[in-house]
Amino acid sequence: MDKWEMYRIFVGKNADYYIEKFKKFEESGGALSWNWAAFFFGILWVFYRKMYLYGALIFLGIILLGVFVAVSSNQILSIGIQLWLWIGFGAFGNYLYYTFVKKNVSDIQSQAKNEKELIESLAKKGGTSFLAPILFIILMILFQIIMIGTIK
Repeated sequence: MDKWEMYRIFVGKNADYYIEKFKKFEESGGALSWNWAAFFFGILWVFYRKMYLYGALIFLGIILLGVFVAVSSNQILSIGIQLWLWIGFGAFGNYLYYTFVKKNVSDIQSQAKNEKELIESLAKKGGTSFLAPILFIILMILFQIIMIGTIK
């Protein structure tokens, strides 16, 4: 089984779209490619694509930026950072996902004992999760409730 077939199994939904982008990254060596879902949904898209560690790190970064903006009380800076995040997700989301897929497929391939186990592991660890972004939203709401409660 070649790497593109493994990537296809790992990606699952919309695999053709992503495989096309991944091939362009390898051919050009570039990292720029537009993804509307990543642009509109940002961190929710990251969790939907099961990039949990990336999502947690991005969330931590957003919180730190939020604290910085709150301390500076600069609305223009706040708007600028939000635009930067949206554009960043849209422009580099596919490449972020490519690096995630490439590393995970390599790890799974090195641990699989046979092709059946390889296919099962790729499908299980890859794909998408509708539950992850929903849980993230719930956690965000709880976090905001806690933060509001501690401010009063």
